[in-house]
This record gives sequence, C-alpha cells and structure tokens, in this order.
Amino acid sequence: MAGTDAHRVGDGSIAGLLDATRDGFAVFDDQDRLVFHNRRFIELFPFLEPLGDLQGLTFFALASVPDGEMSRVANRDGYVAERLRRHADADGKPFLIPLEDGGWVQVRENRTPELWTVATWSDVSHLKAAEARLHEAIDGIAAGLVLLDAEERIVQTNSGLRQMLAGSNASLEPGRRLSDVLDEASANGFFAHQAGGAVGALRRAAAKSGERPVEIPLRDGGWILASHNPLPGGGSVGIWTDLTAQKKREAELVAVREQLRQHTEALADFARLIAQQARHDMLTGLLNRFALEERLDQLQRDGETGTFWVGVIDVDHFNGINDAVGHAAGDDLLRDIGRFLRAQLRADDTLARIGADEFAIVLTGLDEAEVTGIANRLNAALQTHPFRAGGHRLTLTASIGLTLAQPGQTPSGLLAAADTACRVAKEGGRDRVQLYDLGDPKVHTTHQRVGWAERIRLGLELNRFRLHLQAIVDTRQRVCGYEALIRLIDSEDVSYSPAQFLPAARRLGLMGRIDNWVCRQCVDFAMQLLARGEEQYVSMNLGVHTLANTAFQRKLLDLIAANPGIEKALRIEITETDEMYDAAQVASFLSALRTHGLHVYLDDFGNGYNSFEALKQLPVDGIKIDWTVTRDLLNDPIDEAQIKAAVSITSSLGLELVVEGVEEEEQLARLKELGATLFQGFYFHRPVGAETIFA
Repeated sequence: MAGTDAHRVGDGSIAGLLDATRDGFAVFDDQDRLVFHNRRFIELFPFLEPLGDLQGLTFFALASVPDGEMSRVANRDGYVAERLRRHADADGKPFLIPLEDGGWVQVRENRTPELWTVATWSDVSHLKAAEARLHEAIDGIAAGLVLLDAEERIVQTNSGLRQMLAGSNASLEPGRRLSDVLDEASANGFFAHQAGGAVGALRRAAAKSGERPVEIPLRDGGWILASHNPLPGGGSVGIWTDLTAQKKREAELVAVREQLRQHTEALADFARLIAQQARHDMLTGLLNRFALEERLDQLQRDGETGTFWVGVIDVDHFNGINDAVGHAAGDDLLRDIGRFLRAQLRADDTLARIGADEFAIVLTGLDEAEVTGIANRLNAALQTHPFRAGGHRLTLTASIGLTLAQPGQTPSGLLAAADTACRVAKEGGRDRVQLYDLGDPKVHTTHQRVGWAERIRLGLELNRFRLHLQAIVDTRQRVCGYEALIRLIDSEDVSYSPAQFLPAARRLGLMGRIDNWVCRQCVDFAMQLLARGEEQYVSMNLGVHTLANTAFQRKLLDLIAANPGIEKALRIEITETDEMYDAAQVASFLSALRTHGLHVYLDDFGNGYNSFEALKQLPVDGIKIDWTVTRDLLNDPIDEAQIKAAVSITSSLGLELVVEGVEEEEQLARLKELGATLFQGFYFHRPVGAETIFA
C-alpha cells in the first residue's frame, strides 16, 4: 500500500470493517456498474474471481455468468430475467438466491436518491439447513401439522395432515384459508352429520389460536383432535391427531391428551426457536441487523421521524484484545459486553449486534442533550466495569456515533450515518461520542469520502496517479534507496496526498487496483536503477490485506520471475498491521519473497497498536520507525525510549533500522547518539517526481 510520508492514514477504515463482516456488500452506480465490493462478496460468489477486477462490470454481466448460482437452476434464462427484475426494483425487500456450494443467501437491494444500488448478501445457509431439518422432523411426526399465518392462510402442512385429509379431496395448497379447506371438506362429505358444531369450533380455534382442542367426528367413523397454538409475530401452529383408536379406549384418553399437549408445546417451542434464530445474533442473543432494520422501518412508518436516535457502538481495539486472549475468550467477552450494554439502557430501548465488535442502539423520546448524556454515561460505565477474558482483567472503551432520524431515511441510511459518526469518533482518538452533523468539518470530511470513488476510478483509468520518491540515507547522507509515495492528480492538475484519498480507496474496495499499479511502477523503477548500475533500491508500501491476496501474490511472483536481478533493487514495506487477520498466510508469502532475495520491512513501527506483535508474527529484514515517534524525540522520553528499544531489538535480531521523519539537525544528532544509522525525512530530501530522479 502506498506510503503517506509525513502524515499517515488513520487505522480505522470502513473498508476494513466491511471486509471483516460476515455479509457480502456491493455498490452499483447509476449506470448499474460495480464500483465497490468487500471480500465477503467474492467468498460468496467465487465463480466471479476468474473475471479478475470486477470494478466497472454491470450487474447484468455478473448475473449472467454461466456458472455459480445458476448451476442449481433449471430455467437459467428465466432465473436471470427474474434476478434482473428484482435488481431493477431494488425495493429493500429480502429474497433468497442459491449458492454454488449448495448454500443460500438472503439478498437486500436498496436504491439511493442518486439512483445507485446498495446490495447486501447475508449467508442464511444455516437457517435453510435448520428449516430443512424442521421440515424433516415435521414430516416424521405421526400427527398432522399445519402452520397458519396471521390471516389464517396455510403456510405449510406435513405428510401426516395430508394423509389424514386425503379422503376429503380438499386442496391444502399454501395460501388457502383453513376455513375454505374445511368448507370444501364438508361439501365433499368428509365430516359426520353431527360434526357441524365441531367444525365451527375448529374455525374459531384457528382464528383465536390457544383455545381448547376440538374433537371432530368423521363420516367414516374416525375422529380427529385439532389444537392450535399461537406463534410469535402472529399466526399459529395446528396439531391434528387421529383419535379413532383412542376413542375406542376411553379409559386411556386422559393420558393420551396429556401426551399430545406436551408434544404440541414442544413443537411450538421448536417453531419459536427457529423464528428467534432468524432475528437474533447467534453469539450474544441480541437482535441482529435484520431485526434492527425492521424496528427502524416500523418507527419510520409510524411517523416517529425526528423523535428517535440511532447509535453505533464500536469497542475500541477489540481485534487486538481478541488476538491476545483467543477467539473463544473473545466470544465470551462479546457476550459480557452485550449483557452490560443491555443493563445500561432503558427497557424500551433497542440493542442489536451488527458486526464483529459493533453494536447498535435505538433511543426514543429524547432530545440531543439527553441522548448525548446517555451515550457519555454508557461509555464512562464501560470503562469502570471489571470485564474479564482469558484470565485477564480488561478496561474497555468505545467509540459511539449518534444520528437523529430524518424523514425519508432508510434503515440502512440511518445506520450508515451513525457509522460515519462512529468512524469520526475513532479517528478523533476513540473513547468518545460523536453526533452526525454535516456542519462538523470532521463529519463532512468522512461523509465526502464516498465522493472519492469517481476521482479514484478516473485516476486509474486515465493514469492520473504519480509516484514521488524520497531518499533514504546513511550516516554520511549517501542515498541508499528511495521510498515510493503515491499522489493523485485530478483533472485540474491538483495533487492529492495519500492521506486524502487512500482512506476512501480502502473503504470503496479500490486498494487492490491501486496496489497493483504501484507494484508495476516500482518494478519498472527498480529495473531502471539496475540498468544505471546504482547500488540503490526503491521501496514500495503494501498493506497486509494486499499481501494476503492470493491473486496479488501470483502477480508479484510472476513479475519477479520476469525481471531477473530485481531483488537487488526492490524492497517492500508492510503497512496496516493493525488490521492483520491472515498473519499466517502473509508470513508464508513474505518468506517466499525473502527466499527470492527481496528485503521486507515492517513500516510505521511504534505507531501501531500491535507493532511488536506484528514483528513476532512476520518474517522481516528490518523496521522503519514511524515519523510520529521521531517528531517528539527531543521532548518526549517515551519516544526516545522507543528509539532505544528499536535500536536494541534490531541489533539483537540482526535487522536494519530506518528512522523516518527526520526534519532537524538536533534530531539527527540525537538519533546518531542512540545508535541509528539509516534515516529518511525532509532534513535530507523532500519527495520529488520519479522522472526527476531518473532524468
């Protein structure tokens, strides 16, 4: 990933969070071209990976790939047409599509006011599997079962019920009202003449589920016992049992009825469990994102706009905690956090878990001062609560973003606004509360990152990116090599630094294309240095997400193979180690690069939350001290101690040490006294265009 010279990019990018989610996420522009997707999108649809870079492909092109989900569809043309119709509607209603591996995802597509389409794919394979198991269990029950919706329409029946009513010649198709089925069965002479009152009682029992079971005599001398019980959200489950044999044994009837009651309750509990799993987070038991969006949608429909607030709560540094204590202890900690947050809120407040370490709240009937006070008190209580995980006592803080619901906002729009405010809180130092207010420059800047999508895309298409080189020198100020620093030049010839556009590039999923461009350019620069006979190198910045990408790994190894000797003039600096999720895979690739002779450095050392942890996990040849440590070297004993520690560590491990951000002669003198030998900064050399170096 490209370096940021004097100012480094914040470590809490939205793109990284989206990559960490379990849902696939994609955005299409008003021409229906893909402008962004996260990593989970490719994991759900791996048949798209051979297409390479998906940016700019239309939804029709993606949906028409003769592979993947359509491998499970008989009528492919009809499937594509229906899929395009739903995509064109983009009405936010969920629907299911099959996956290539036999699983299922639930799709939600929403249209923005700018006619862009935002789509999410949530893996519901486990719910479908549970549903299949439920169907098998239901069909294996000797009793008949019927599920009715709130309007008494048939949702599902089992084989027991269909066999029981086979003699009635009445249709049990889903969607029919149960009362119509009973009328049809009566007309066909299925019930006994004296059964009229019982059939009427059954109609009332179905309409008012929970009433006493109804015994119905049949014309052929048999008997049916029908019992209906309510389900959450409306509707009922009906258990119909053949009582013919029991009627012949009246002495056993009491025991049989008790058994049937227990059986009915167990089935109702099972149905309630399935309904709960569809709307609750499996780890914490809190509402999930879908249930939260339903709540927000209901509040909007009820005309509550302007009277309720939505908040996003992000636990600070949770990834580092999770790595330190282990994932099992991390899961226990998340459950504890969920219980703690619930205890701090009012009974009618809504709490949901919407991401790995992200929670959301909905607060009603409060003004700005009240909701801000609640958020601040919640954060203060979080800091003083004695959390424990993996045998460690932990002090937690959170970044909280809040937004007031506005007319016309969709649930996803409300959550996006709260998430933007949360990102501002994190970038402002974490452990704070931020309101979503576009009049706030920080919020406005974060909001405007989306506008970078078009500029970055044009930069790639029109070759508007440039690399500037900054020298790395030794104690005699001889140039040993250069760090490549990226710039973006817009249509008006304005130059933008990495700090201005890389956060948006990460969030929009464009870093892969940028890193590939940087890699090709640096390989070309390295070959020019070799051709000149210079014993110098060019160092390129790459993020851990890029280094973990297998497609990028193949491309870089191919470039090395195609350019013999390049290992003498090309080096790699690893950035974004705070967001490292695939340490083993990255370490394996770095070992392969070092086997080819390339030198690898750990960048931004001393500024990351887990710099030393990254040094332990990744095989490197050296480290680069972050400019923020050098900046305060002369005034801050902690920064001086970090320099001393780095010198000691690199000396002990046989690693190189480069100190960035040297801007004053006094800094240089002190660094030499501490044992540093390689330097980079404005004191020696300001970044200049690569063409100047090679002129």
